[in-house]
Amino acid sequence: MKIQLFVAIILSTFSFLACDKESQVQKQDTLDGTVIKYGTAFGMCLGPCKKEITLVNDEAAFTVYQNGGRGTNGGDPVTYTEKLTTDYITSVLNNVDFERFKKLEETLGCPDCADGGSEWIEITKNDTKHKVTFEFGQDVPEVAALLELLREKRVYFEGKYVKE
Repeated sequence: MKIQLFVAIILSTFSFLACDKESQVQKQDTLDGTVIKYGTAFGMCLGPCKKEITLVNDEAAFTVYQNGGRGTNGGDPVTYTEKLTTDYITSVLNNVDFERFKKLEETLGCPDCADGGSEWIEITKNDTKHKVTFEFGQDVPEVAALLELLREKRVYFEGKYVKE
């Protein structure tokens, strides 16, 4: 009887440990409650002038907004979604320093002046949101690695879905 009890205790301990490891893996495969938005826009433009990527959980949503000219919309926005790889999620999480990001001014430089275009990053974490808008193509040293990952993802989506 004692041996059966001992075996039962050991088996239940292993099952609890297995559950704990599984929950840790699942957290690494998602953005764990952090929502990251990144986009580009050009004010004086015809066609797909505004593009936005939203990273949430384990998915990326790429939305393309059309401009028909003189401030008019050229149709409903179109959204494409794809699953994110574990490696991409890990890279993003390793390059998000939310406390440092929150210290950045909301506007850097002169975004979309003389139709030079603008880019922005918006991060929401624990019900706190901060958005930084800057000139298209400008380097932002405080988020350089994250910005590189987001720009690469934008170029990927543009090549796959945007036909200008």
